[in-house]
Amino acid sequence: MGRSIVHIDMNTFFVSCERLTNSELNGIPLIIGGGERGVVASCSYEARRFGVRSAMPIHMAMKLCPQAKIMK
Repeated sequence: MGRSIVHIDMNTFFVSCERLTNSELNGIPLIIGGGERGVVASCSYEARRFGVRSAMPIHMAMKLCPQAKIMK
């Protein structure tokens, strides 16, 4: 029997988890990360439209998308 490889895109996993528990977060730019000196763990597609990416410093993400909501 051959070997199978599965690739799962988990880029917005933490955003999806937050939105499941709080539907008010749907449709707004959302960043999951920690503190002013932290990095973006995950971000919504709405935030990505402004150039925000995973592993980006939070302070840089907020300059690109100041209207984003940050969740820790």
